[in-house]
Amino acid sequence: MRAEDLKLEEMVEFDEGKIDLRGRRLVIHSVDAFARFREALLESVGLLRGRQILTRYGYFWGEADAAAMKRLYTWDSMAELLSAGSRLHTLQGVVRDQVKSLRFDEKAKTLRCELNWYESAEAEEHLKTYGKDDHAVCWMLAGYSSGYFSACLGTKVYFAEQKCRAKGDRICSALGMDEAAWKEELPEVSQYFRVDDVAGEIAELTRELKRRDRELAKQRRMLASLETEKRAFPEVRSKAFQMVLDVVDRAATFDTTVLILGETGVGKEVLARRLHQLSRRAKGPFVPVNCSALPETLLESELFGHAAGAFTGATANRVGLFEHASSGTLFLDEIGDVPTATQVKLLRVLEAREITRLGESTPRSIDVRIVAATNRNLEAAIETGRFRDDLYYRLGVIRLEVPPLRERTEDIPPLARYFVSRFSAKLNIKGLKLDSSCIELLLRYPWPGNIRELENAIEHAAVMSDAGLIRPADLPLIVRNPAGISPPSGVGGEATLADAERQHILGVLEANGNNRTKAAAALGISPTTLWRKLKAWGVL
Repeated sequence: MRAEDLKLEEMVEFDEGKIDLRGRRLVIHSVDAFARFREALLESVGLLRGRQILTRYGYFWGEADAAAMKRLYTWDSMAELLSAGSRLHTLQGVVRDQVKSLRFDEKAKTLRCELNWYESAEAEEHLKTYGKDDHAVCWMLAGYSSGYFSACLGTKVYFAEQKCRAKGDRICSALGMDEAAWKEELPEVSQYFRVDDVAGEIAELTRELKRRDRELAKQRRMLASLETEKRAFPEVRSKAFQMVLDVVDRAATFDTTVLILGETGVGKEVLARRLHQLSRRAKGPFVPVNCSALPETLLESELFGHAAGAFTGATANRVGLFEHASSGTLFLDEIGDVPTATQVKLLRVLEAREITRLGESTPRSIDVRIVAATNRNLEAAIETGRFRDDLYYRLGVIRLEVPPLRERTEDIPPLARYFVSRFSAKLNIKGLKLDSSCIELLLRYPWPGNIRELENAIEHAAVMSDAGLIRPADLPLIVRNPAGISPPSGVGGEATLADAERQHILGVLEANGNNRTKAAAALGISPTTLWRKLKAWGVL
């Protein structure tokens, strides 16, 4: 390998948020920002110590680049390896680095090298901040070359700048020699590389780095706990849903009860999990229970637990979900379907923070946060006596009303692309993409099943796709041709949406041979919800 063969595009992978040099992370920094940092550093610690810190920074940089070059390539000669440092300096945009002369004895580990530095970013930084000076200022460049050559040769090499644009010279240039060759000039040259001169600054920087490491570790833990939420919300464009997330993030840090309201499939459980993951209870369990899926007696046994002999079939003591969720969060989904007698007991739990197992008389203290959700209109249920108003207010200290997908259509494209990416991995369809012509169809469809229905539609399309591309023909028929969803003439206002939903659901049911299970799956809603809607319309 020769130094001139190094090509930036072949060495470095550029991606949003990451620049990678064969496994080594790189960053791009602003010359203007670094000039301000340099100014602040010199004002804080003085010229000498500031120069020492910046020289050492360059030295470490050079060592790292030398290690990478030795690891990645087999070089034609030591001269090519040494010249690669100048080539890297140039490719990185720091300076146009040219080897003027290079002589070394590999056996004796002696070296003499002259470098010309054209268009030095460091000189440019200094000139912008201070103007012309009476001394050389390319301290990081000298440090870099010293670190690179020292790491390559396995012996100490020092570079000292001879000419500098900051002094008015036409170009910058430096002389590098092994430690012994500097002779009586060594103390003057090497003083900027000594660690002991900057011990105070390094100690302070170490303390600051430790503090920042702690902060970063805390942020990493937070990011890890938010992984589920990130997957659920790949990108939020709508203001309405962003406001919901803002409330979730604020409420998460408190143990306040939260009531999440919204249609089936809008992501109520996902929001409940986000509340849990952002709370101080994140290390505890998240325990969900669908209250509508259990009859009254079984629901109470599941929630509160029971003692052996409490009822027929209770052959042993059983811990309830409130106790299972200790130190964590209990998510009561479909809270609007809980029988009135159970509502009384739930209110007692919320007020006293204790439960009593069925068949026992001694209460047990609990430490659990309650988050509830429903797609029902609880205020209407209160008026008809089907839901207790005191429980409603106790549950809804914080109330979140999640808008349906049809009211935040700007979120549909990023959600669809996210699901495409997820099913690409899940179904092992490499490089699966969504044809742009599908977006219009997805935006036009009303999504009565909300996000869950969109997810099911994309999975259907992924299975039906060919050559790694989802086309309009791959989408479910109801999405491509939502027959019957146009409202009849003369109908407007709120009735329009209700009528469109009714016609759409009945159309899907008919298309699936009146099989309610298949129709519910196509709509992205539960069979129970479909049954409830059909019953309300007098279809059953």
